[in-house]
Amino acid sequence: MQSTLNLAGLVAVSTDGELRASSLVLARGIGQPHATVIKLARKHVSDLEQLGRVGFEIQPFDTEGGIQRREIAMLNESQSTLLIALMRNSKKVVEFKIALVKEFYRMRDALSRGERNLWQQMQALIAKEVASEVRASFGSHLMLDRKRELPSLRDERHLLETAIQPSLLN
Repeated sequence: MQSTLNLAGLVAVSTDGELRASSLVLARGIGQPHATVIKLARKHVSDLEQLGRVGFEIQPFDTEGGIQRREIAMLNESQSTLLIALMRNSKKVVEFKIALVKEFYRMRDALSRGERNLWQQMQALIAKEVASEVRASFGSHLMLDRKRELPSLRDERHLLETAIQPSLLN
């Protein structure tokens, strides 16, 4: 795939153990505005929900004007496949469809081979981050400890994400 997009994190394992792709990642992959992809997901939500519950969530993001919020759809493999099948087949969309299907298969194979160690490490890190946030809410001294701890947590998360989800551009 000859793209300058960083598609690391294309497919992720959700907390329930299911492989998912976000509408935001799909939009980046096909080179379309996220609003177009989320609109298509909303238009076909009843069709998508025949393949499982569609997880819609609101996520904040930074803009020059400040923090805004956008709706994101978290889609399982079947839903992602259906949604991209509903899109027009430009060269970029076809290339992305191939990459997405390959990545779902790669992730499923990795999980089925028992390579859950990295996933378990990621879950432990997430629990550690949450515990750090909770401690920080109890006082300024603990908040300072969290501030010192954040860079190492971010570095550890980046290493795990890179190991779990290698770049599709390699």
